[in-house]
Amino acid sequence: MKLNFHKSLWEVQCTNASELNYHLAAIQHEGYQGTELFLPFYDIDLDATLKAHAQRRLDIITGIATDGKNVQEHLASLIKQVDRALLFSPKLINCHTGRDIFSLEDNLILFNEALELEQKHGITITHETHRFRPTFSTFGTEQIIDVLPELKLNLDISHWMVVHESNLIDQQERLDKLFKSVHHIHGRVGFEEGPQVTNPQDPRWQEHLINHTQCWQKVINNAFTREENTFTITPEFGPFPYAHVHPTTGANLADIWNANRFMKQHLSKQLVIPK
Repeated sequence: MKLNFHKSLWEVQCTNASELNYHLAAIQHEGYQGTELFLPFYDIDLDATLKAHAQRRLDIITGIATDGKNVQEHLASLIKQVDRALLFSPKLINCHTGRDIFSLEDNLILFNEALELEQKHGITITHETHRFRPTFSTFGTEQIIDVLPELKLNLDISHWMVVHESNLIDQQERLDKLFKSVHHIHGRVGFEEGPQVTNPQDPRWQEHLINHTQCWQKVINNAFTREENTFTITPEFGPFPYAHVHPTTGANLADIWNANRFMKQHLSKQLVIPK
């Protein structure tokens, strides 16, 4: 099994083809296998995007996010956004699905539709563990997986650290169960009071980095057991308000691009493919 790393463009300005080509050159140089494009905030021409990626031999993961005032509007937005995401020929589609304020039954309507879209289009759709969404907690996510064990997750475990104000070591049984459903990782290190540490290279945060890495290793072990050929990881440190900044100047206290590069290097070295 091979680990494929994708680079988010979250922390950079990327509003036209020229800027995209500039960033893709750096992404290719740093050894990533592709990008992850969050389509609600991505307006660059489709053809220009596909051409630029093909020239660099970079794959694409597309990110989408359902929206609306009720489950019917979220359902319509899911179908519409999946249709757009497919135009990018993605390796997978990552979705922020549903709302934390909807009932379990309403959110299951959305997840069931996503499973049907997976089958219809022959594409993997992962559902991100994220605040604001029904997957904001381990408990809520477990309820969903109990009903739909075939559902695929994108593990952004930093959000669970915040929600439970915990390093989660007292939930090992539940985590081990949920990790079996993870098919993509957002590699950001969170802590008990926030979804992003200042700098993953700072010794102050080493305990958190180690804890996250141990969780991700379990995910990789499960993917190997499923006999996956590849597994995708997107280092996902982001800008303010995720990034910690100087209170007067507003300058980032750490270089976010470098933080993501460090995460790629760290995980490349520390995550072990079972034999």
